[in-house]
Amino acid sequence: MKKADYRHIALSYDQGRPLLEQNIDLWLGLVARFARMPEGARLLDLGCGTGRFSIPMVTKLRVHVTGADSSKEMLDQAREKDTGKLVKWEVQDAQRLSYPDESFDVVFMSHLLHHVDDPGKVLRECQRILATPGVILIRYGAIEQIRGDVEHTFFPEVLAIDEARTPSVATVEQWLAEADFRDIVSEEIVQKTFETSTAHLNAAKLRGTSVLTMISPEAFEKGISKLTRYIEDHPDDPRLLHDRATLTVGYKVNGKT
Repeated sequence: MKKADYRHIALSYDQGRPLLEQNIDLWLGLVARFARMPEGARLLDLGCGTGRFSIPMVTKLRVHVTGADSSKEMLDQAREKDTGKLVKWEVQDAQRLSYPDESFDVVFMSHLLHHVDDPGKVLRECQRILATPGVILIRYGAIEQIRGDVEHTFFPEVLAIDEARTPSVATVEQWLAEADFRDIVSEEIVQKTFETSTAHLNAAKLRGTSVLTMISPEAFEKGISKLTRYIEDHPDDPRLLHDRATLTVGYKVNGKT
């Protein structure tokens, strides 16, 4: 599988992938609703990146958070932001977690599964490290949601990459069932990601969406030119401001199942 190189993305990641405060509150509200976790629960933010969810989870949900990622460079950025040392940061391979069985009450992941070679193995590892009862929450853009978005419309080479690696909602639910999770449910969320169309263009220029780093410079510049012209003609197109994403949730109950 072709993969993005986060050694080169880490420094500009937060600028290129803005996460508005209102969206943090939106997603943490969903986590609280579905996880139903007590104060002090043990939460693993798997594929935590620069800690955009990990840190507010500690302060707003009052849980103990471990942020794990395979990229040392992304974790370096997370540690810099975590001035209060609220989160335990660790380098981990999501397919081979070093944690003992039943180490966490909750596993949260955001836009992770399309980056790994074996998503099923990741979910089986999550099943293993979750206590009973436990819950896994997966935030992602399903292929049926991203096909028509800005990046996949103006950078067609990106669509070819993501068609090969990005699951549908039904596929994620199937993976969870095969990993022995139960009571699986998915909810689609529409969020306002950018305040203005220009902000979206500037984020695209930073290649904030990691797949933009995986296409040729020529294809990237061609897409930027097309997007710039489109924004000049359609600055108020809602598609430039909003994204659709899914939260899929599964529960570990009664021992393994």
